[in-house]
Amino acid sequence: MTGFLTNRTPFERAIIDIVVIAALWSLSSVGYFAIKDQLGLAIGYRDAPLTYSAYYLGFTMLAVLLFRHRLRDWSPPAHNALPIFTVLAMIAAFTLIILPALPEIDLSLAPSDPPEFMFANALYYVAKSFEILFQQALILTLVLLFHSFGWKIFQVSALIAALFGLFHLSLIFNGATGFYVARFTIAAICFGAVAPSLLLATRNGATLSYGLHWGFHVADNIFTHFILSSPS
Repeated sequence: MTGFLTNRTPFERAIIDIVVIAALWSLSSVGYFAIKDQLGLAIGYRDAPLTYSAYYLGFTMLAVLLFRHRLRDWSPPAHNALPIFTVLAMIAAFTLIILPALPEIDLSLAPSDPPEFMFANALYYVAKSFEILFQQALILTLVLLFHSFGWKIFQVSALIAALFGLFHLSLIFNGATGFYVARFTIAAICFGAVAPSLLLATRNGATLSYGLHWGFHVADNIFTHFILSSPS
């Protein structure tokens, strides 16, 4: 892809990259359901965590390869191991300790076609972690793309917030409820607004960005378990 972009103007390169990002993101979603149907899975991430982990790791590596002309210019503030271990500890604590202790969801209170995360276990979040890694690679590419035009961070933030929010609006086509789509879209807009500052101007920003992204799924899962549990 680098060779294909060599003689392109910066604007043309940006358009091509945005199209490829959208294609990769959409293809990964379509592929998720294709694998699920092919293997006859009820809950993809829960029933085939290693398959989907490898699937999204492959997409992440493909994204890094396709967008290396963007990623090689990234000069993030210093990173160290402690924040990485902190995020990993957060993930382990939620999946192994908090998640099993949450109140059971009463399916009579849930939507008629409940989202899969309502049935998540620890293995579900193994695969989910790799999906988030893939999304983070695409978000970083978008941030670097817009930043390459010399725009200020708040301008980049506004664009990322709008694009990330718009993408999550597409959840409505998966049969999700309005409340589900609304809270994921609002969260995506909020995350998109802060991600550029984290990735470009914050120490350990990539780790913090990943942790914040993952943390929303933790918070939403806890919220869902409590709001849809039967009164004791």
